[in-house]
Amino acid sequence: MLPMETSKYYLGLDVGGTAMKAGIISAEGTLIHSLMQPTNKNAGPKAGLALMEKVIRLCIESAGLKLDSIKAIGAAVPGIIDLKNGVILDAVNLTDWKNVPVRTHLETIFSKPIAFLNDANAAALGEAWLGAGKGAESMVFLTLGTGIGGGLVHQGKIIEGRHGLAGEIGHTRIEMSRPRPCSCGNFGCLEAYAGATSVLKRAYEALAEDFNKISDLHEPAEKKTLSCKDVFDAARNGDPLADRLVEETSSALALGIINILHFFDPEKVVLGGGMIAAGDDFLNRIRWFVKDQAFKECAQGEDICFATLGNDAGILGAAIAARQMLLKN
Repeated sequence: MLPMETSKYYLGLDVGGTAMKAGIISAEGTLIHSLMQPTNKNAGPKAGLALMEKVIRLCIESAGLKLDSIKAIGAAVPGIIDLKNGVILDAVNLTDWKNVPVRTHLETIFSKPIAFLNDANAAALGEAWLGAGKGAESMVFLTLGTGIGGGLVHQGKIIEGRHGLAGEIGHTRIEMSRPRPCSCGNFGCLEAYAGATSVLKRAYEALAEDFNKISDLHEPAEKKTLSCKDVFDAARNGDPLADRLVEETSSALALGIINILHFFDPEKVVLGGGMIAAGDDFLNRIRWFVKDQAFKECAQGEDICFATLGNDAGILGAAIAARQMLLKN
């Protein structure tokens, strides 16, 4: 729970390629209302900015509040951003979103202080204050989805770095020999070995060499419906090919986590995103590898855990960022 104040509310907005979410928290950190609207990633930035305004207004109205009761707004956005000026420089998952002045637009519309931050950092802040990292002085958050994002939190605040790129753990290098290409244009990145896209790519490669078609993954692969869930389910059911893929993925993630532990020495490493649906077997593989390879002082398995806030992490973190900004100023 956040420190007590008089009754004030803060709104968090989480902008994504498939949905835009908004939520309102009390000064004590309680989520009192939230909603979600689907987004059209191809609609362009003008339509996207209009949807931001609509979602914010709708969230306030449906919560039974007035705009005056909202003290500040936090906007969590994807892509490469200009923190100082509140601009999305480029968002790969949103068509034509280049040099989009989000902060200025929202300040003009709502006449409120606007906190502006990366979406992974927002989720990290939410988990640090209200989720799996609550009570820890330092925490690293990894989002395990199509790619791998991350955020660093120390004493309740995001470490953003000079360009807002601190915590881009997915693009730390873990392989030098015959490295795989990454979506960022480099080679050997953690994301190229442990992101969901990588899991499926490696699955199709392995199936192409499984000439006896022993693996149960052939059926969904031939139907073009193969998912990470299929891979993890098959591994739990004893499929050797799937088990190898999960072992490779968990080992790659563990290497990335070991690098974090040795560099930042956090109290908690929290894993979020769609891939945590893989469950405890996946988590235990990661913990085992870390405990086996990392310095024993920072390799306590229970310090690596799954996130607890789910899809609310981003809006909660954005709202907390808005509150922190207002109190700081």
